[in-house]
Amino acid sequence: MVLPVITKKKEEVIFRYKPDKKVFKVFVMGNFNNWNRNSLPMFDENGNGTFERTVLLDDGVYEYQFVVDKSEIWDPVNPEKVDNGFGSFNSLLRVKSAQKENSPSIYFLPYKNNHTIRIATIPAKKKDQIKLTILKDNEIYPSHYSNIENNIAQIDLSQLSSEKGISTIRIVATCNNQPGNVLTCWLYNGKLVKNTDTFFWKDAIIYSMMIDRFYNGNPTNDNPVQHTELDQRANFKGGDLAGIIQKIEEGYFNDIGINTLWISPVNKTTNKAYREWPEPHRYFTGYHGYWPVSATETEPRFGSMDEFKTLVNVAHKHGIKVLLDFVSNHTHKEHIFFQKHRNWFGTLDLPDGSKNIRKWNEYMLTTWFDTFLPSFDYVNSNEALEAMTDNAIWWLQETGIDGFRHDATKHVPYKFWKTLTRKIKTNVNPSRKLDVYQIGESFGGYNLIKSFVNPAMLDAQFSFNQFFTSRRIFVEKEGNFRDLNTAIEKALEVYGYNNVMGNIMDSHDQVRMMAFLDKDLTLSDNGTERAWQNPPIEVDHKFAYQKELVFLTYLLTVPGVPIIDYGDEFGMTGANDPDNRRMMRFGNELKPLEKKQIKNTSKIINLRKKHSALRRGDYLNLFTSKDVMIYSRGDIYERLIVVLNKGNTEQKVTLNLPKWMKCKSLQSIINKDLIKVNDNKISIRIPAYTGDVWIIKC
Repeated sequence: MVLPVITKKKEEVIFRYKPDKKVFKVFVMGNFNNWNRNSLPMFDENGNGTFERTVLLDDGVYEYQFVVDKSEIWDPVNPEKVDNGFGSFNSLLRVKSAQKENSPSIYFLPYKNNHTIRIATIPAKKKDQIKLTILKDNEIYPSHYSNIENNIAQIDLSQLSSEKGISTIRIVATCNNQPGNVLTCWLYNGKLVKNTDTFFWKDAIIYSMMIDRFYNGNPTNDNPVQHTELDQRANFKGGDLAGIIQKIEEGYFNDIGINTLWISPVNKTTNKAYREWPEPHRYFTGYHGYWPVSATETEPRFGSMDEFKTLVNVAHKHGIKVLLDFVSNHTHKEHIFFQKHRNWFGTLDLPDGSKNIRKWNEYMLTTWFDTFLPSFDYVNSNEALEAMTDNAIWWLQETGIDGFRHDATKHVPYKFWKTLTRKIKTNVNPSRKLDVYQIGESFGGYNLIKSFVNPAMLDAQFSFNQFFTSRRIFVEKEGNFRDLNTAIEKALEVYGYNNVMGNIMDSHDQVRMMAFLDKDLTLSDNGTERAWQNPPIEVDHKFAYQKELVFLTYLLTVPGVPIIDYGDEFGMTGANDPDNRRMMRFGNELKPLEKKQIKNTSKIINLRKKHSALRRGDYLNLFTSKDVMIYSRGDIYERLIVVLNKGNTEQKVTLNLPKWMKCKSLQSIINKDLIKVNDNKISIRIPAYTGDVWIIKC
């Protein structure tokens, strides 16, 4: 048996720049090389005054700039450009692969039988012959248990009915030696898994919170830092573990539909305020948890270790998993590790006399985040690597948490992640029903992010490239859904069709989406300075809530794992840090539109929770225009169609559905509207600012 191997043929792209005056050095940089200013020099080899560079790229949408004698400029001959968030623009490049157009596709057909899989097979060309390769776990499944007739494949799993435990079925189609997408489904005790049979990490709906900013359940542990130059927005606000426990017990997360909590670091932090290195040198405290001074103690302002264990136990009783934010890249200089083991850490001073601070790409594995935040030197200190990976195992075993969100992943070497994951698989997973989940945080191109995601390292990272694309498309008037579909499909190709990458709308490091949708900020604004000078006060426009719901409908219906940042459920606004970390509000603290937004958000979250096709299903784009996007998600039980209109006007779309869907009508799951299908064709009116999900009736 020959297994299909997925390979990608890169396309040649020639970048050209012709200056209008004499220049000495020209480089091209973009998200295809992690914005490295020096790795892709351009040359005027013909002496005609035009600098050129050929780069091999996968299909996708890219942003780039030229670096001309150290000045960054957009491509003057490329009319397509987008705000880059730094007061300037990036040029936009679209690369289309001929290889992708020759790939076959396969999609689930719902079938009411727990031991049979039916799929539609679509060859690149009508006369092409499709061949299926089926894997049960990592072994070839005998081909005589499957057949293809009239492009409909059927796979019989009845001989597996006596098996125990969980197993995985993966199916890939090949056509003319070119593989297509991959379908995955699961068996439990020999039968296809039903919607609520068991929890996989693909089923996670994650809620991110910063302990200090969520809820004050125990005012007796409040202890803000006293400092004359400290702005109170960067001080402790009183949120604690007791407050989170209270909200779990009140059913807040269950009501919304959340099944996984991502908790910010609980480690003990410094009692002092520190001045950051970049101008204007503002003072901050460690309220956020990312300045640890202890490896095993909890921050007293948050609560005790016993309280954290109680939080985990209470969450589990309510059917909620817990992920802990783990800081492995650095410590605070007051940490006992830095005090006793200076050789575990890198040096702050570079050979040229400059400070190695926030040089994210030039010194990725050694750069310090600030003068008081020393970074571990895992490359040269195996002792540090063993100590910190053992510490992560200690947190898993001591507290019973279900996984980690790993801070600053790309600044920690591969060796660390391989060591940690090996220890987890050896010392933790064997005693658990559900394997530990690890999701990382790395800003960079697809290849950089993907390099940490594999069975030997992390399960996932945040899908930042898809996030930045989605934000641009929803915020900018000219944003085109075509680019979002490209980003979704590229993420599937790069990270795998069964990936558990994290999809976000907001995070504690970004301007909140509502600030953009409410037109308080633009992508070209300096979100950090706006956090201190003239931050948005509140949401002023009803359409901002409507448009956020469209974004949330997208977020909760595409492949991957959705992450809801605290406050997203009611439309919290805010510029960048610390304004995006406002104190959470509940109940009567919310305005009528915010209360309504929570109800609507909860409907969408619970819709994902109820319909397995939105969590485990395939993805098929059906239609894209500037403002409208229609796609389908399907699994072995159902096929759904998602409709998005981000524009401010009603849109009319006539759509031919694939014949294999055998669709007679569509019914909205949200408002119960019914649409008839005639000869596989539908004509629909989509109101402004609408997100809807339809189920196909056969």
